[in-house]
Amino acid sequence: MRESRTFAERTRVLKSDETVKRYFLIFEGKDTEMIYFEAVRFLRADIGINPLIELIPVIRSFSEEGWSNPKKILDRVIENINESREQFISYESLLNRIMDYLYEKGIITTSRVLARNIWKIMQRTCEEQLKKSLNDVTEDIESSCNVLLKALKDEYKADNIIEDISEIIKAGGLTYDEGFDQICLIVDRDKESFVSALGNNQYQYVLDKCREMGFRFCVTNPCFEFWLLLHFDEVFDLDKEKLLDNPKTASKRRYTEHELRKIYPRYRKSSYNAEILVKHVDKAIENEKKFCEDIEALEYSVGSSIGILIDEMRRS
Repeated sequence: MRESRTFAERTRVLKSDETVKRYFLIFEGKDTEMIYFEAVRFLRADIGINPLIELIPVIRSFSEEGWSNPKKILDRVIENINESREQFISYESLLNRIMDYLYEKGIITTSRVLARNIWKIMQRTCEEQLKKSLNDVTEDIESSCNVLLKALKDEYKADNIIEDISEIIKAGGLTYDEGFDQICLIVDRDKESFVSALGNNQYQYVLDKCREMGFRFCVTNPCFEFWLLLHFDEVFDLDKEKLLDNPKTASKRRYTEHELRKIYPRYRKSSYNAEILVKHVDKAIENEKKFCEDIEALEYSVGSSIGILIDEMRRS
């Protein structure tokens, strides 16, 4: 996991009168939620959120791309926090931090082939030269970095592929200040998000673990598009049973997205004007109260707790 900012901008800020709180936003989805909360960040003063509050999206690193299971995402966040607290990292985390650096410096851009090849080279180097698996803990980060980076330079014949980044690697990870900042896990409650079986209720696991860790667990049932629908009063005209089941329609889109596109035709999961919606967030918060907001009941009920999160930001 990495913060959505460049390494050059990433700093460990001490609490002061200038910093109110940082909200680390961890999304199950890739685009829709990120677009919306970027608009919240941009318009925060307009909608009553203290301008000094930082909203920091957390992006999944290379080996985590494509993850959508909330339990898996949460467990990795906790692992990263423990690594920062205990000052140790696994080789998988080390490789991810190097990949993050390569992406942020533009050395890797959109080429998935290049990214996979670089990862394979580093993984092979771990196994053959360092005699370590990705689950092993690094004993000497700087030494391991040098071995990994030399392998990349030898493979690509590029002396300038990476400068000395050992200090950046050591200072990487989440800059979360436990007890002061807020981690927010923002997920959908759809049929494919959580495993729910006898002895393995992942929804309850995530809820209990978030409470234990002091994280904010934010759920929209069935999906984030329902939170977007709450910005319109037409949401009350929709079929609650269909919302909960969220079946595919003739257009092969889920019911919730299909209805959102009727009301907001320009909506696309990866491209939409979220500022238009955020300017009406008060209506969404008011409408949310007429559906389920209770985090335990949201496992089986149509509703959302995003409005509660935004209200909390206003009070911070």
